[in-house]
Amino acid sequence: MLSKPVLALTTDRGKVAQTNDYCGNPEDWFDSRYFRNRGLYSASFDFFVNWENETICDEVWIKRISDSDNIQRQTETQLLELIANCDGRDKSNQLYRFLTYHQMIEKYMLFRDVPERAWENGEERVVELDMSRYRNGAVSTYDVGEIQDKIRELRRRPASIGNAGLRYSTSSLEGYLSKRPFFWPGDADAVLYNENNDVVAVIEFKKHTANSRIPFQDQGITNYLEKDILKYKSLALLRDRFNSKLYVLYYPIPQDIHYVIVEEIEGNPDQLHAVERYKLDLPNRRSDEQMDAFAEEFITRVLQRRDNE
Repeated sequence: MLSKPVLALTTDRGKVAQTNDYCGNPEDWFDSRYFRNRGLYSASFDFFVNWENETICDEVWIKRISDSDNIQRQTETQLLELIANCDGRDKSNQLYRFLTYHQMIEKYMLFRDVPERAWENGEERVVELDMSRYRNGAVSTYDVGEIQDKIRELRRRPASIGNAGLRYSTSSLEGYLSKRPFFWPGDADAVLYNENNDVVAVIEFKKHTANSRIPFQDQGITNYLEKDILKYKSLALLRDRFNSKLYVLYYPIPQDIHYVIVEEIEGNPDQLHAVERYKLDLPNRRSDEQMDAFAEEFITRVLQRRDNE
């Protein structure tokens, strides 16, 4: 069986990241019937930047966690069935059509979330299902060294996120690679697109915890650009690839905060800045009325602002 990765402490996968039980995960707000009923769909995937020419690569990765090593013996058809069971068949097909429309190669990367030492000694392998080669030798397997070689071929230049690597990660493999020059690609938290497969928004989610040194009302892109410049530059390049808009959504973990902050980010990838700032009510994930109201408010106040001017 496959499952979507969960953010957890890199050194102890049993300690998952903090969540807000009231509102849940922002990814679920956008990937929901409330947005689909309004003709908008959400995709999330890991993507690469070729840092030699600063362009978005045509290849994207979608990681899923396996509860066994049986995936290494599965056929293309069997792996697709596992993915459909995990993500939903309609959702998987829709994502394939979206990425194909944008001439992006979709690759599922399937592996177990084992201790880091299993990656270091070469015991574990990643199973790749290349959707562009389906029914034509789409399945390959790689050890961690070969995965780094694949990342090197795409990214071209190494980068660093610090000697300590990631404190939190969505898999032990990412945690292991985060201490190396060619680490796992960053992700697009939500790419909103319409029924014509045109992208209307690239959205980055930024979590605010009780331990944050910045008060929630002061959250903004200026607090993070300098230390996370590669992340935001990558997102801006993705925005430009899709001829879209870029937003950062700040959401709270403390349950005494009842709103989210959304910033619209403009500028070339080296000179980003916020041009608009919105406060939206924090939705109760258990309330159809509030979730529907959030979708309506996000679309009418945020996405359609420029269209209404």
